Amino acid sequence: MKQLGIEPESTVYGEILASMGEGIIFADQDNRIVLVNQAAEQIRGIKAGNFLGRDILEMHSPMARERIGEILAALRSGALPSHTRPLHTKGKVYENIYYPIRADAGAFVGTLMISRDITEKEQLKEENSALREQISAENARGEMVARSAAMQPVFQVIRTTAPLDSTILIGGESGTGKELVARAIHRESRRARHPMVKVNCAALPENLLESELFGYEKGAFTGALRERKGKFEQANGGTIFLDEIGEIPLPAQAKLLRVLQERTVERIGGNREISVDVRIIAATNRDLSLEVAKGRFREDLYYRLNVIPVHLPPLRERREDIIPLTRRFLAIFSEQMGKPALELAPEAARLLLAYNYPGNVRELKNAVERAVALSAGDRITGEDLPPNFTTQSAPAATRLPHPSRMPEGAALAANLNGFEDVLIDQALERAGNNKGEAARLLGVSRKTLWKKLKQRETRVTDR
Repeated sequence: MKQLGIEPESTVYGEILASMGEGIIFADQDNRIVLVNQAAEQIRGIKAGNFLGRDILEMHSPMARERIGEILAALRSGALPSHTRPLHTKGKVYENIYYPIRADAGAFVGTLMISRDITEKEQLKEENSALREQISAENARGEMVARSAAMQPVFQVIRTTAPLDSTILIGGESGTGKELVARAIHRESRRARHPMVKVNCAALPENLLESELFGYEKGAFTGALRERKGKFEQANGGTIFLDEIGEIPLPAQAKLLRVLQERTVERIGGNREISVDVRIIAATNRDLSLEVAKGRFREDLYYRLNVIPVHLPPLRERREDIIPLTRRFLAIFSEQMGKPALELAPEAARLLLAYNYPGNVRELKNAVERAVALSAGDRITGEDLPPNFTTQSAPAATRLPHPSRMPEGAALAANLNGFEDVLIDQALERAGNNKGEAARLLGVSRKTLWKKLKQRETRVTDR
């Protein structure tokens, strides 16, 4: 410290260091501790006198010493400009930052370690996450538009089961709005003031799924530098939404079953059971009873989840909802894009009503967003819709033969005059989306069909 022109025993500097809320520890070029201020003593629960003159590595656990030694060496050599790591102690979270200190000539003098209390910052992160979930739930209200008779049983289930804590299993094709139903149930429940935490089971690799669901303790595996609450703990008091539950591997299914039975979780690397008070809503686009029969889903877990089943019908079975949904999406996207409220032309309405919607409500929403973005007038026309909407609903005079009557070996080159996309779609439909069989029906190679599909994607993107 003298090399820096600072005397640790100086009354002025001593008072400054003592008054700081941040913990300050300085180790010299030999890694010997020469300064520990009062805040550092309180944060680490140590006495400065017991550590002055000792190697800084002695302040760290034996498990961490090798890694900290590598960090100190990298700071000394200049390979690392600084290093930040968290410290959890006495219910608080601190941010430890290591800085190399150099003299005017650039020679290494020592290492400065600053500990800052970031407990409030971490708590705010969790609160912000919960708030974002709540805002997302509020924004989702407008998308729950349904006038059809097919959707009335769904709304009846929402009204009658929302006040309960029973587990709900939502089934239906992809894109039908299963998450919106889950949010509506949570919003109307007594748990609405607490978070609804979503877990996309299909998006998590098997080796990460358990740590996401149940959390882990510090040191449970390489990279576990601090303890972490799992999704069940984060949802405590609220609702956990397990989307695509049918994708969970069998080992994780067994642990999930235990949580449902005992309402406790055990973090990875831990040996204590943590009680959780959560309502479970699961969703799947698979037939779980069939998955059980095939041995891919546990029967006992299926019955635990299937307490109150809800089935969401596909959009093609609730066509009365297509135009109301479209108008709702038009209002949302017009506002988002700063455009005046757009009307729906009769031609566009006819095409929307005639479409089959393999992607359900999600596909309709994306089509409307695209139409609003491309529209140059005050209303949405058929030309603003994606090409598949116009080709599927082509007028009878120009429509190609139905797939069931389509002759094998139909030459693609003979139908390029505006009907290429229609012919490809019909071949894919007849072939059950098998591209090899569709190429055979079209009389082209599989590679040619693949190129045509890529070109069509490019046309849709660029349009």
